[in-house]
Amino acid sequence: MRTSRPSNYRSLFPLYKNCRLFRFIIAAARTIGTRLGKYHFSICYLSTQCLILTIMTGVAFSLTCAATANAQTDAATSEKTYYWAIPERDLIGPILCNTSPIALKLLGREDRGLEEIEQQALAYPQTVQAIMLDSTESAIACARSWLQPLHALDRCGQPAGFFRNVLFRDTSRVTSPPHWTTLWDVARYPGQRTFFQGPRMTLEIALLADGVPPNKIYTELSTNSGIDRAFHKLNQLRPYIVWWRSSTEAQHILQRQTVLMGVIPSAIILSPRTKDTLTRPYQPDMSRILYSPAVWAIPATLPPDKANETRAILLNNPPHLPYLPNPLPAESLEISDSFWATHALLLSKRFNAWFSHFAPPCHDSSMQLMTEQPQQ
Repeated sequence: MRTSRPSNYRSLFPLYKNCRLFRFIIAAARTIGTRLGKYHFSICYLSTQCLILTIMTGVAFSLTCAATANAQTDAATSEKTYYWAIPERDLIGPILCNTSPIALKLLGREDRGLEEIEQQALAYPQTVQAIMLDSTESAIACARSWLQPLHALDRCGQPAGFFRNVLFRDTSRVTSPPHWTTLWDVARYPGQRTFFQGPRMTLEIALLADGVPPNKIYTELSTNSGIDRAFHKLNQLRPYIVWWRSSTEAQHILQRQTVLMGVIPSAIILSPRTKDTLTRPYQPDMSRILYSPAVWAIPATLPPDKANETRAILLNNPPHLPYLPNPLPAESLEISDSFWATHALLLSKRFNAWFSHFAPPCHDSSMQLMTEQPQQ
């Protein structure tokens, strides 16, 4: 007696219509059945069933393995450590105020300028949750799409207090508190001075020493004649200046050299950790400080979920450096965010040319881009 061919074989395979592999197997079984006869088809059909079950078992096993791998990946991602990058962690970390419930894991930046910021902001995979920059660095990095916007108009920086750079002296050789003009008085006070190697702060110091009141600095510095005035003043003191490019370099200068006075990050002199390592009895003048705005920024490559978490912290309760005192000391100055966001690249070019012993003409074509309208 012949075995009858099942008439409802499709109903036995719900995935038949959706799986090309299953359709191919059934078609192959049909062909074999046609050639070998209906009796042999039953055997082929049963063999096909076994094959399909085997394939389905393998697929299920593969899906289970994939799900397990994904779960492990998700767990690894959730356990990944993210850092808050700050310049000079040993100096800035102790004065960083954090009132948020999240314990910050701090990572020290080497303060190597825009090259370091680009590498850190575009790293992948990203391990930095937020980067502390000065306002000029933030504006440039934001314009180059290295950072994620935080505010309207695509602004990327969230205020984080102020870096403080203070006028200091060697009290064994300069007995009375110095003024900005004292920095240039090499006849009465011979010896080395130390300044930041860059236009930001240094041009302001030159104009303060030339008698420009703090509230008129950016009115003067917004014109070509004011810029020429600042560089002329720097020319007078240049042989006496020891330059630093980072807080670490400034600290090493005070540890290894006997500079007379200058302007350095206040934490170097005020921190008990570093104060006792200095070679001379250096004393800061807390009435003459340059306050430079600090901002937090989110790297462009930070994953969206972590970026949203960081954005919520920064917009509601950001960790921060000390804010401005109220009132501001009369001979202190708040570095202008807006001025340096506009003029940083041009003035850096001019400063680097001057520093390299090649001073361009006072009013060359590149400097025509500098506004002649005084900036308040």
